[in-house]
Amino acid sequence: MKKTWITMMALGVFACSAPVEEQKKPISTNEENVNTQIGGDTSAKTPPVVATTDAPKAEEKKAAPAGKNGAALIEGSDCRTCHKNDAKLIGPSYKDVAQKYPNTPENVKMLAEKVIQGGQGNWGEIPMTPHPNISQADAEAMVSYILTLK
Repeated sequence: MKKTWITMMALGVFACSAPVEEQKKPISTNEENVNTQIGGDTSAKTPPVVATTDAPKAEEKKAAPAGKNGAALIEGSDCRTCHKNDAKLIGPSYKDVAQKYPNTPENVKMLAEKVIQGGQGNWGEIPMTPHPNISQADAEAMVSYILTLK
């Protein structure tokens, strides 16, 4: 147990450490969000990012925030350090998460809060590292995408 905890803490530190330049980059690809984070012009608008593959079913699209591409946000984050689409790594696979939680607005909000705040106990003893630098809207877009991977 003690070895597992020490190993997980070491992995958490490794996963969260990035060069200073990378730490300053916002996770969001939304230009308006980027500008407000750095104190710039908030009048700039960019068209929403549209996924060209693996589009969710029409009834599942309702839970996804408009203009956010969850798959792209995941790829631009450290999520893949602990998660894979179809196999358990450190945390559960995304497909396992999608099987456990129906794609409802309530589940999207709850899971997005877990992404931001971190958590432990739903999938075993290994804690999920908090990601306070991810906005609620981005976390919801990421979770919405994950819940389509059944």
